[in-house]
Amino acid sequence: MRFFLVLLSVCLLAGCGVKTNGPLSLYFIGSSRYTTGNRAGVGAGDTLATRLYGLADTTTVASNRLTHFRVTVDYLPQRAPFAYPANINLFISNPPPELGVVYLDTMLSKRKNRGEFLFTSVFGARTTSGTERWTYTLTDSVGNTQARSFVLAVRRADSLVVYHDYLLRLPVPATTVSARRFLDLKSGLALPAYSVVGSTPNYDLQKLTDVIVLPDGLRLISPDSAGALLSEKRWPTTTNRSKTRFQLTTLTPANFNGLQDVVGIQSQFTGPGRAYLRTLVEKQVYAFQAYKPDKTTPVYGLMLVNKLPNGTSSVGLQLQIRLAKQ
Repeated sequence: MRFFLVLLSVCLLAGCGVKTNGPLSLYFIGSSRYTTGNRAGVGAGDTLATRLYGLADTTTVASNRLTHFRVTVDYLPQRAPFAYPANINLFISNPPPELGVVYLDTMLSKRKNRGEFLFTSVFGARTTSGTERWTYTLTDSVGNTQARSFVLAVRRADSLVVYHDYLLRLPVPATTVSARRFLDLKSGLALPAYSVVGSTPNYDLQKLTDVIVLPDGLRLISPDSAGALLSEKRWPTTTNRSKTRFQLTTLTPANFNGLQDVVGIQSQFTGPGRAYLRTLVEKQVYAFQAYKPDKTTPVYGLMLVNKLPNGTSSVGLQLQIRLAKQ
């Protein structure tokens, strides 16, 4: 495992940023808040932000405008936690393939004379050991493209244990499209509305979403039970809505911390469970059953409600998740 992390470091030190040459301009905006380049030692599940500015070249074609923006994330070795083989050398010699997702793919409005473009994104880093490459690509109406990217590396000392845990620190209650309210509990990703149900629906991310945090930050609902809360046109009921169920347990936070074996975690969910948690209470522990995107392979875990929004601008919903590795 240590050898594998050295390989990740080599990628970072070699410089994995991308900048294609051309008349179209795309820049990272630098500040203490925004990520603009490769970073090693990112904390599991850290909340990060980036900001980009794009400018179309109108010196040759006066009517040129920006037309398309795409964001992709490539995860290595993969996004979700998994149990390593007993012989770790087998993993090092043949690691899982890099897994990529489209985070955002959108056509820019023709009505707004898009000669300029400003994009700000708040996102969560992976919760498992490995790297993730974020690539931002902008296209104009005459076919020019420009791309910027960076690579983040997360290292965990407990990667070989049989369970995976992480803390989700979600933003304060919000109704904006940038609020990260669509949760992939299996891997620890919290996704914003514009990625999942924006003007261009992202069916791949919809299949990954296990639960939706309602705008007040105090309620959770499974996608298959959200009904009219989700647009049928943007999120089809029959194809992409996952079935996640929760069951309140008698576990205390101390019991939660002490439960570290696969059988113990799985045994807490005895079904059928609830699809809608209408009143979250601090320090309650829920067992849950989610499914992989194939909709047939269950994933079992525990969820400790660590903190609830308190009406200030500094505290949002915080969930401690522990799940059995597959």
